[in-house]
Amino acid sequence: MSLRMETITKNSKEIKELFYNSFPKNEQLPIWFLLWKSKMDFVDFFAFYDDDIFIGFTYLISNEDLTLVFYLAIHNKIRSKGYGRKTLAQIQWKYPNNTIILNIEMVDETTNNYEQRVNREKFYLNNGYRTSNFRLMENGDLYDVLINGRDVTTEEYYNLFKKFTGNVLFILFKPKLISIDSKK
Repeated sequence: MSLRMETITKNSKEIKELFYNSFPKNEQLPIWFLLWKSKMDFVDFFAFYDDDIFIGFTYLISNEDLTLVFYLAIHNKIRSKGYGRKTLAQIQWKYPNNTIILNIEMVDETTNNYEQRVNREKFYLNNGYRTSNFRLMENGDLYDVLINGRDVTTEEYYNLFKKFTGNVLFILFKPKLISIDSKK
């Protein structure tokens, strides 16, 4: 298994299908917006292939020594075959000096996809990630913020997000970060 990374520059059927099948509607930004923003030098939109087989994609946003995995999707027909782990390794290789950040749905026993959330959390924890000291609240949903690298402050997270959205959109869609200690 040898993954090849290619920059995504236009919408394709395979990217679109995987995107819409992998993320809930409330987490889907318009693909045209993602493509437009990916032209910025601090955004990378990558497709992954094993030979000619489409594996999945990542959408990465960087600021200084932080990289946010905004989207990561592996095609459902080939999950649990090591491609997710290899994709995370490729991200680390691409950004060797950066702390990698990602958000996952908070593990909550009352949700209908509790087992999926537990498995997702285990996957990331087994691949070098750990929980940060804050959570993200977006559209009424809570997300655990996981990091691989040094601790990240809420100010750094806001700065990264602001760089991506710009000032106007940041004011409209500013993520709400909640200290883990304040939730008790």
